[in-house]
Parts: sequence; C-alpha cells; structure tokens
Amino acid sequence: MNQPVSPQHPPAHPDILFGPAQGELLREEILADLLQASATRQPDHPALLCGQRSLSYAELDAQATLVAARLIADGVAPGQIVGLWLPRGIELLVLQAGIAKAGAAWLPVDEDTPVERLQVCLDDANGAGVLTCAAFAARLAQLGRPVWTAEALLAGQPDVAALHASAAAAELVRARRAEVTPDMPAYVIYTSGSTGKPKGILINQRSICHFLRSENAVLGVHAGDKVYQGFSVAFDMSFEEIWIAYLVGATLWLGPKEISGDPETLPRMLAEQQVTVLHAVPTLLALFNQEVPSLRLINLGGEMCPEALVERWSRPGRQMFNTYGPTEATVSASLARLQPGQPVTIGTPLPNYGLLVIDAEAAASEPPQLKLLARGATGELCITGPGLAAGYLGRPDLTAEKFLSNPWSCGQHDARLYRTGDLARIGADGEVVCLGRADDQVKIRGFRVELGEIEAVLAQQPGVGTVAVLLRKDDGIDQLVAYLVADAGNAPAPRALRAALAASLPPYMVPGRYQFLDAMPRLTSGKIDRKVLKALPLQSDIAGAGSDAGADSDLAETPAEQALFAALATLFPGQPILRQADFFSDLGGHSFFAARLASALRADPRFAHITVRDIYQQRQIGKIAQVLADAPAATPAQQEAPWSPPSTLKRWTCGLAQAAAMPALVALRMAQWLAPFFTYHFFTGDPGDSVARAIAASVAVFLLATLAEFAIAIAGKWLIAGRLQAGSYPLWGWTYYRWWLADRLVEAAPAYLLSGSSLSSWWLRALGAKIGKEVIIGSMTLRAPDLLEIGDNVSVGNAVNFENARVQRGRLLLGRITLEQDACVSSFAVLEGNTRVAVLGHLEGQSALADGQTVAAGRIWAGSPARDVGAFDSSLLPPRPPASAVRRAGEALFFLFGILLIVTLFFMPVFPSFVLIDWFDEAGWLPWIQGDDLRIQLLRYFLLAFPASTVLIILTALLSAGIRWSVLPRLRPGRFAIHSRTYCAKWLVSQIQESSLNVLHGIYATVFAPNWYRLLGAKVGKDAEISTALGVVPDMLTLGDETFIADAVMLGDEEIDGGWMTMQPTVVSHRSFVGNGAYIPDGTVLPEHLLIGVHSRAPDNSRMQSGDTWLGSPPINLPAREQTSGYPEWLTFHPSPLRRLGRGLIEAFRIVAPHALVIAVGYTLVLAVMPAAGAGRWAEVTWDLTLAGLAYGIGNYVFVVLLKWLLIGRYRKQSEPMWTPFVWLSEGVTNLYEGIAVPNFMRYLRGTPWLPLAFNLLGCRIGKGVYLDTTDITEFDCVHIGDHSELNALTCPQTHLFEDRVMKIDHVQIGSKVYMGPRSAVLYSAVVGDQARLGALTLVMKGEQIPPRSYWAGCPAAPAR
Repeated sequence: MNQPVSPQHPPAHPDILFGPAQGELLREEILADLLQASATRQPDHPALLCGQRSLSYAELDAQATLVAARLIADGVAPGQIVGLWLPRGIELLVLQAGIAKAGAAWLPVDEDTPVERLQVCLDDANGAGVLTCAAFAARLAQLGRPVWTAEALLAGQPDVAALHASAAAAELVRARRAEVTPDMPAYVIYTSGSTGKPKGILINQRSICHFLRSENAVLGVHAGDKVYQGFSVAFDMSFEEIWIAYLVGATLWLGPKEISGDPETLPRMLAEQQVTVLHAVPTLLALFNQEVPSLRLINLGGEMCPEALVERWSRPGRQMFNTYGPTEATVSASLARLQPGQPVTIGTPLPNYGLLVIDAEAAASEPPQLKLLARGATGELCITGPGLAAGYLGRPDLTAEKFLSNPWSCGQHDARLYRTGDLARIGADGEVVCLGRADDQVKIRGFRVELGEIEAVLAQQPGVGTVAVLLRKDDGIDQLVAYLVADAGNAPAPRALRAALAASLPPYMVPGRYQFLDAMPRLTSGKIDRKVLKALPLQSDIAGAGSDAGADSDLAETPAEQALFAALATLFPGQPILRQADFFSDLGGHSFFAARLASALRADPRFAHITVRDIYQQRQIGKIAQVLADAPAATPAQQEAPWSPPSTLKRWTCGLAQAAAMPALVALRMAQWLAPFFTYHFFTGDPGDSVARAIAASVAVFLLATLAEFAIAIAGKWLIAGRLQAGSYPLWGWTYYRWWLADRLVEAAPAYLLSGSSLSSWWLRALGAKIGKEVIIGSMTLRAPDLLEIGDNVSVGNAVNFENARVQRGRLLLGRITLEQDACVSSFAVLEGNTRVAVLGHLEGQSALADGQTVAAGRIWAGSPARDVGAFDSSLLPPRPPASAVRRAGEALFFLFGILLIVTLFFMPVFPSFVLIDWFDEAGWLPWIQGDDLRIQLLRYFLLAFPASTVLIILTALLSAGIRWSVLPRLRPGRFAIHSRTYCAKWLVSQIQESSLNVLHGIYATVFAPNWYRLLGAKVGKDAEISTALGVVPDMLTLGDETFIADAVMLGDEEIDGGWMTMQPTVVSHRSFVGNGAYIPDGTVLPEHLLIGVHSRAPDNSRMQSGDTWLGSPPINLPAREQTSGYPEWLTFHPSPLRRLGRGLIEAFRIVAPHALVIAVGYTLVLAVMPAAGAGRWAEVTWDLTLAGLAYGIGNYVFVVLLKWLLIGRYRKQSEPMWTPFVWLSEGVTNLYEGIAVPNFMRYLRGTPWLPLAFNLLGCRIGKGVYLDTTDITEFDCVHIGDHSELNALTCPQTHLFEDRVMKIDHVQIGSKVYMGPRSAVLYSAVVGDQARLGALTLVMKGEQIPPRSYWAGCPAAPAR
C-alpha cells in the first residue's frame, strides 16, 4: 500500500508559485507504516532518549503495538478520535504511536490544559475516550467517557527478547491495518476560535504522511541525526520533530519540561547531548545565551524570524530554514533557506504545494470572488496541495469559508485552496514575503498599515531578538507600540531603532513607543501571545517612551512652539516633533486630528484664533507655529458680551398664542388633500353615481384648494403682519408673533410650483417684495418679503436662502436685502439681512453674505464668509437676449397652464388607488377586521391602502417617465436664452421632478432611488447611493458605480446669468462621495475615489485628482482624512442578495406606509362625517375635519415617537456598516420623521417653545428657553443643547455621517446661550462652548471645540474678524 502515485505537473501559470512536482512523495500510506518501516529497517537503533531511559525502534514499535492491541480490544475503531493528555515523557510518545497503530486519531492537549477545555474538545469531536496517566485520571472522573492510563495500557509489557513473540498483539494490529485508509483522520488539533469556542482542525493520514516526506525532501534529516523534542504534542510543529525522525529512523532526545524555556540550561544540554537538529520558534532561539556547536540544522517557524538571529546562528556547515504554514495546511507549506545578509522570507512552496496571492477585498465579498493577483502585488496568501486539512470538525460553514474550490486547479491534489488570512506578496525572485495577518492590517490616522511589515523591518535591526508591533488606543489616541526582546541582552537604543525605521518606512508606520521585555509572552504553541501584550500597561518611564522621542524633537523656542509641540506630543505620542515635519505626510495627521489639534490650542486664550483651515494650509509644524504666534492685533475670537434672555412668562404667553393658531394652520394643510378626498367619496356614495364626474369634481376642488393656499397666504400675511419694518424686536413679543404666524402661512403655500418661472415675481410682489423686470428666481426661502428688493434683470439660483429674519441674543432681527440691476446670486447662497449686491455684482454658490456686507458693483464674492475674489468679466456672456411683451405674456400663460396641467396629472394616480380600495372593500377583504370602532376602521383601511398606495407610487413613477420621454426632448449641453423652448422644456422637467416627489419623496436614500433617476434620464451606475439631490438636470448627470450622494446636495443644477441658461454635463466618478449640503456646480467632473465634504463646494476640475479630499467654501484640499476600515465589503459596497432583499423590503414599507396612512385616515374620516354631510350640516363637517386634521398631525408625531423608541431605543455613539438592519431601521425612522411628523405637525412648532419639548420626547436633551427654528435633527439622543441657545433656520446638529459607507454616530454638545446662524452645522463629536456665536453657513468640524464666548464664521469655522 506504501506506493507512490503519478506526479501532477502544474501548468506554468505566471502568477502561481509551485513547489517541485515530486510524485514519489505522494503515497498510499498511513503513519503506522512509517514507524513500522523504520523499526523493521533498524530495530536496534535508538528511537527515544529521556534522562536515563531509552527505547530502540523495536521496543518503541512493540510497546506501541501493545497499546494498539489493547485499544482495539476495548472497541476503538478505525478513524475514531481519542484524547491524549499526559505529561512530557516517553509514555506520551509511546501512547501517541499506539493510537496511530490502532488506526485511530489523537486529539492532543497540553498537560497544563484545564479539564474543562479537554471536555469541550472531546464533546465537539465526539471522542471515544482519553489516554492519560494515573496521576491525571482522578480529574477525569466526570468525563463520561472511557479513560485509559499509560500504566494500564503498558502493564506487563514484555522484555525485548520476548517482544517478537507477542504474536497475538501483532496479528491484531496487522488485521486492523487493513481496515485503515489514508483518507481516515490521523489527528485533530484544536485552536482558539473567534467565537470563544475552540475549533478542531482535522488532518487525515494521507496529508500528514505526504507532508513529512515533502518537508524532509528539503530539510534532509537522516538516521544519524539526534533531534531535540521540545514542542508540546498539542502544537503541530511537534510533527517536524517526532514523525520526521520516525520517518528516517533518527533519534529523539526528550528534554525535561523544566529546561524547555531556560536560556542557559537548554543550549548547554543540547550541546552535551550532541543534538544535531533543532526545530524551534525564533523567540526560543533568541533566548539562548551560548552556541550549540553540534547543531547542523536549525528549522525555525511559528512566527517572524529576525535577521539578527540569522546573523548570529549561521555557521559554515550549518543549515538554517524558515518554515511557514498554518495548521490547516498540515504543519508547513513553504520553506526558505536562511543566509546571513539576506532578507528573511517564507521562501518557496514545499514539493507538490502551491502558493498564490488573491485580492483580499474581493475574497471578503459575499459571495467570495477569487481574483488572482500578479506577482509583486500584496493580497491574501492561499495554499494548495495535498497537505490541506479536511476542514474544521463539525463546522461546515467555516470550512466552506476558508477551504474553497481552486479555479486554477491542475489536478486532484490541488483541487482545493486554503485562505490563510495572511497578507503576502510573491517577489520577483520567486520568494514569498509574509506581511502578517490580514486582520493585523490596521488603520492609523487614516493610513492603512501592515503590522507585519513593521515587524519585518524591526527584526532586521542589530540587537533585536523577538519583536511584536501592536496598535493600541490609550487616552483616545491610536499609537503603534513595539514590544522587543533584545538579542543576547544587547538592547538597541529606541532612538536608533526609530531612525532606522524612519529611513525605510513612512513616518506614520514608525512606532511611537518601544517597550523592552525580558521575555515575550507565548502561547502553548510557542507563538507570541498578543492579547497579553495588549493588556500590559504602558509605562511613561520605560526605555523608548516619550522622553526619547523628546530628545529627537526640536526644542521649542517660543510660547507658540511650546503650546504646539505639547499638543502634538499628545496626539502623536513617542514621535519626534520637528519644525520641518509635515502634519499630514510626516506625522500621519488627518482631518479629525487637525480638528483636535486646533481645539487643544484654542484652550489657551492666546491661541484662540487658530483654525482647522490654518493647519490644512500651512501643514508644516514650523509654519503652524508661526500662525499661532502671529495673533491679530484685535482680539481674534471676539468676546460675546453677556445678555439676559426673555422671561419665562413672556415665552409661554407667546407659546400659548402660537398653540391657539396651530389648529387652523394644520387644518389648512389637511384641507388640500381632505377636501378633494371628501369630494370624490361624496359623489360616489350612491349606486349609479358617475365615477368620472366624481374625479372631475375632486380634481377641481384640488386645484381650487391649491390656489386657495396661495390666496390665504397672501391675505393672511397682510392681515396679520402688515408691512414689517427693518429693526430689532423682542423675542416672543407682539411683532415676533405676527412675523412668526405670517411666516408659517407663507411657508405653507406650494411656492415650489412657481420656481424658475416668471410667476415667482408676481408671488413675491403680492407678499410685499419689490421685484423688477426680467427677474429669474430658481427656488428660495424668504423670511421677510417686505424687506426684499430685487432690481431688473437679476438672476437667483436654486435653494437660495434669504434669511433676513433671525433671532439673536433674545431679539428678532429684521433686515433688508437688496439685489441691484443685473446682479446674480448663485445656488445654495445664504444672505442675511442688511446686505446688498450692487449692479452686476455676483455672489457665488455656497457662499454666505453676512449682516452688513455689500458686494460691490461688478465684483465677484465667494466663500463662507463671502470675500471679494475679483472682478466680473461681462464679456464672458453674450448680450442679454431681448424678449417682447407678447413673448413674456405667452410664457406666463405657458407657466400657469403648465403648473395646472402638471399638478392635475400628478393628482390623477390617486383615483386608481381609491377605486382599488373600494373594490377591496366591496369584495369583503379582511372580513376579520370589521366594526364601527374608529380604531378598527383605521386599521382596516390602512391594510387595504397598502396595495393601493403601491399602485399609486408605481403609476406616479410611470407617469413621470411617460411625460419625460414622450413629450419632452432630451436636453443637451450648451447656453440657451431664458426666453427659449429649451428653457421651457428644462422648466417642465424640473416641474415633473418636484410634483412627482410629493408622492415619491420617500424614495430618496433607498435602493430604489437610482432607478428613479434612470427613469428621468440620468446615467446612474451600479450600487450608487442617492439620498436627497437638489437641482438635478437628469440629462446632464452621470453617477459612476458605487458613488454616494448624501443629504441635501445641490447636484449639477443649471447656471442662469445675464438672461442665459448654461447646462453642462456633471459627472461623479467611481466610488466618489459627496457630503451633506455640498454644492456641485454644473460642468463638474469628480474623479474616482474623491470626497467632497459637508457644506463644501467642489473646486474647479483642473484642481482635482483621483483620491482627493476637499472641504469648505472656498474648498481646500485635505492631505489626509480619517478613514473607516475593518468592515467587509459585503456590508458596505457588495451586499448579498439576501441583504439587498431585506433592505428593499424595509425601504418599500417606509415609502408606502405614509401614503397608506393618509388614505386610511381619509377613508375613516370621510365615513365618519358623511352622515352629517348628507344631512347638510356643513358647519359640523368643517369642525369635525378641522379637529381630525389636528389629531392626524399630532398622531403622526406620536406614531414616529413610538416607532423610534420601539425600533431603535436610545441612540448612542456607534458605527454601523450601511448594509445592516440597524442602518435600515434608523434611516426608516428618520424618513418617516421627515416625511410625516415634520410636514404634518413639527413644522408648525418651529419658532415656538413647544418644539424643544417635542424633541425631548424623542430623546434630545434640550435646556430651557431654547429657540429652535429648525427640525433638522435626526439621532435625537445624541443632541445636547444648553439653556437659552438660539438655533436659526436650516441649522443642523449633524449627529451622523456616512464615512466609507459606514454610519458613524456620536454626540453633539451645544452649550448655553449659543447662537447658530442660518444653515450653520455642527458635526458629531464637536463641542460648542457657552455663549459662542456661529455665523451663517458655518461648519464646526467633527471633534472640534469652539471656545466659550467667541464668534466664529466660515466653512470650516474660523474666528470672525
């Protein structure tokens, strides 16, 4: 049976490294054959030596046969697993050999292993029993399995002369041999599992026998060798010692356990015993304090080998090897010959093995994608060959994950491959360099770092014996720590190590601390115990700590340098601080650390002027210190004077008056949909009623209700507020109340219908604004219409915020905004009161014009805060195209009828849903939910409305696409007059988008959003994510694969100036990210892997490169940003079909549910009031519907509150990848909050003392007297706002961001009496100090701290000057 098989000849694949093809090593044999062959060949040769005892091969074979016979007699069957638990010694190896001869498999555990661990392993392996010794047997009384002791199994053993006469035992064993095949288990080794439960690795007879022959074909151990046996049999490197010796008939010397780790005694005993072969981990060899002249062969493995060890132990005539291989590949799979002066690698594959490197990220996707990497590329190392384990015992899931079919197989012996989880690359010389565990690949300050690469360089340094590098987080700071054992006690200076590493590694990969140990903590296997290392406390006075780094640092010469160097030493512990060092590329800083550094420096009032932008722009430590020293003459962060908030009585008096007005406000909103709803059912209540007449009447009522909203807003504004004057008024006073109520009425009108049309000017004039001729307004918010004056030929872009009414320091501030003739205000700009844009002045997109600022005539201002950036060149535009009065009148009619037509068309899909529900009702669906109780009716119609609402949504989407593609031409890039067919066509496309989103608003930030944009004509790649994109011109938009568009992004809207509209293609390339509230001008092309930050403007195309990060307005390039890692791609970019389905179902529910709720409430109300309507009691009907509308609004809020606490509970600081249920549920709650709670109830609480109370019920912690004019809060529990703070319109405590498709949530702390100007935002992990002031469009970075009583403005925030 011990016969070789034909060799496999692998193809010469250029990217797979094969070992020599040696078919003679592939045999049909088992371990017992190997021992038997040596005993037959040289029976009298010493096999085992231990103290004064020795066994020849004949004696070993005979005693093993006796053990085997007794096990067989006791019923141990071929392939059964038995435990092996004995102390070191001859008996342990005899019993191991006896198990092999019985055809069974052993499960070895170290003698120090707790019984509980042995029990767990035996239970998992279904072990047949345990072989142990009498001293241990008493501890196994509760095992529940047979226990065989060495004493019993070897009792009455014959002497040497009689051994060959033991015919009965020998015959029994020979009979058993015929029943054992090479595919049966030989042994099981248990290793620790990530779940806490050990996992068993099953190795069959064929694999281990081949390994022994394959490795020894290179090592060359022979019968004349004496081999040291020091490994625990629970560690598979013991096979190299024991069974390779048995294979060739060498002698094993069993050293006493007490000297196995003794660096003095062990080498002396090896020399005395004339040991010629040593198998060891490098850590053990590094401890030896003397040479062992008899060693001709040293085989190292189990961990990284330092080059210094090779230099020290190399001798003429001595061979040194470095072996590599996980237990799953049967001990080892590759081997390197070590030579002094040469890099240490893991060499080349053993005979018949193969090594290949695959793309680790692709392999981590779900399902795994095997992508072979070319030589030289770094990826996950895989092993093929006949040595692979059968798999993990009882773990088919884990086996399937790690042992895969080999798509590059050339025969049965490499049909499978094993994913090692180790990072490696195959060099040009064919040697494999191992770079450590893939899970040891860490991120530090945004940089991807291979710990194994650092260890490899450290191991090459003189004086370094054993080394391990870990990433630790101490005091919230990530740092690399090197743990070292010196070679022969000659500890190198940390400064020298740091300098040597700095010469070949980037600064962020140079450990900041060097901790020297007497000995490296090790596992039973001899490998380094990294958990123990991580638990060791870092001592400030150890060699190589910060003091040594300080010696390498420049000496601080000024107070600014003292403060800066101290702050940097905290952020980058152990790293030298040099003036010439770059904060990003040298120290390894990133965006989060820049914010932390700025905040730390601001704690000293002398340096309160430092900004994040300063760090980005200066970068070099010396230059940053210069900025610190160059404090402006005036106090940079203006001290805010104390102020007294309004009284509680005044606040709540106003609040009660506001509460009294809310039923009417809510009723007006409800009327627009309840009135047509009621009309339809009023005219279809009796048999024979005409559905067509009911639809016509309902549409007419809907149009009248829409027009009435405009009329009510205009009338209400003049009746309640009159003509407001610029000035300062007490918060919660009479003028404030009048302004607030008028603002709510005007806000309720569907002014979006007028966007981009000449009708906008009529609307604004009706509200009191002074609007000139030929004014084009995209879309806008306006807080005090009386105080807006726009001259002739002015252009206003999309989502422009005219924030000329705001609350500050307990006062309502009303100011005038003036845009003079031919001025232009681009999209996403913010203008406060008392501002002016003079003739031909231009305010660029994503800019903030603060109170009191003026854009001079013919100048361009840009940024936040806006600054003069140059003159406007009017020659860049053609002359303004003329338009006759007839043309303008015709366009006005076109806009008017276009609005009515679009509104009517997008109201029509509601009727099929009505008909469907009526049909369901008449057909008797849901007979078990019947009754007159309102709650039962509401539940019944909610369930019936679900399929009907789905029909409504689908029809709306199809109607949008139908109109878009059948009526309107495809838009093309170019410049077009605003009085042209192209402009009118583009306006209609925008109307379709806006009107359809009344029904489809829930589609944003779902898996369905990309398909919606494709329907409208945009090119959207695979796995793109789109939250809320504004201003989109679908024909001009291309989104690449895996792009991410966050909330409220202005994405490629048209530019209008001087009577011309310009449209250019906008492209967001593969895996680029656009942050919340960012502005992407049309014509922008974002390269791949680029990030545009929160509230930032994309730079000119010529400035951007792939992989860039841009932040702010004006934008600045971030050399490095904090990155999120550690999550597999199947949770971020490439989810499984099951996850896609799960998310899709949840998001489908959140899209449909609001409409189903509206329809259910409508049906229930109509049924309730229809008797009164039939009797002509219209006053009762009106009153009932008003109360019901108010109850509906409050009910929406209560529903969201309950849903939030039920599904989410309390938000906390956490990070969750995008394709996980938590994110889906959280986004679902947010969508319902924004989709039903805000528009139906909470929008009316803005600017009232009731809104903070409503948010507190959702989990916020908002103090007393807080003024809130915003509902832009999501992860409620993470928002903390101190007493009497003032958050104006569109402000946002941004408690989450999606970074690298991971949702990161943290707290936002806003102090007391803080002022936040319009559209300002505070990112998570930031703190705004008491009485601080933030100007309009100000961005406080994550991790940043704003000092108390200071004034900041800008994006990113900077001291206001």
